[in-house]
Amino acid sequence: MSTNLHESLPAERVGTPASPELLERRAKFAATEIDTALGVTAGDTDFAGVPCRTIRAGDQATVLYLHGGGYRMGSPEAYNAYAAALAAGAEATVVVPRYRLAPENPFPAGLRDALAVYEEVASTMPGPIVVAGDSAGAGLAAAVVVAVGAESGRSPDGLMLLSPWLDLHCLSPFYESATDDFFPLTTAESARDDYLQGTPAGDPLVSPLLADHTGFPPTLIQVGGNEALVGDALDLTRSLAIANVTCTLEVFADQGHTWPLIYPDRGVSIAAIESCARFVRSIEADKAADEA
Repeated sequence: MSTNLHESLPAERVGTPASPELLERRAKFAATEIDTALGVTAGDTDFAGVPCRTIRAGDQATVLYLHGGGYRMGSPEAYNAYAAALAAGAEATVVVPRYRLAPENPFPAGLRDALAVYEEVASTMPGPIVVAGDSAGAGLAAAVVVAVGAESGRSPDGLMLLSPWLDLHCLSPFYESATDDFFPLTTAESARDDYLQGTPAGDPLVSPLLADHTGFPPTLIQVGGNEALVGDALDLTRSLAIANVTCTLEVFADQGHTWPLIYPDRGVSIAAIESCARFVRSIEADKAADEA
């Protein structure tokens, strides 16, 4: 596989300080508790110098999970419960990087971190690799696939996206028609501006919906029927179909943005995580069959 994929990205730039309001919002991303009955192990490990939360329930596959938060909030600890449920269901290891956040670290800092972790995971962890994420983290996950493909590196074996934010132009009509107000247009535009800081929104590494999706791995997309990002999910599904890529779109009726994270105890949230676990296991099975 090619080395130092992250070094092929644009040069890093000095960002702007986070506002007091943003710092206060970041502080509200509290750690979630891991259900001890799941039998997973959790710890903190560096991959390629990037701090990561690693939750292990087996080594059948590795899920590189990039957390959401508009590229400017979020933490691995806030994903303890979700990652543990996914790891247990898939009998896999979930790696959640602490990638650098905007506005202090605008594009491409976060993507550099994600790619660096991906490279080390791909070269050191056994089994297939699924890149995943929610919201902005889903956009970052898709951007990892775009960057790897551009440099002819080892492609992930699967891609898994929850409430994906994929086009930073933010022109989808669903921003106006969505009944869920968790990720409104004003929030999307503010987060976009903090992340881009002059980078064109049409760059496929920040808006992976606009990339050439030929050669993408099998993909699972989940989106709530009430949220503003339905359009991004539909558009990526259509583009993957045109590119002859295996893709499953799951629209969960009456759900809002990243509902499995916000309401983890609801049956519809548990069902979404179980579907993700099945997807990872299907990637494991396909990989094993190919190598047999």
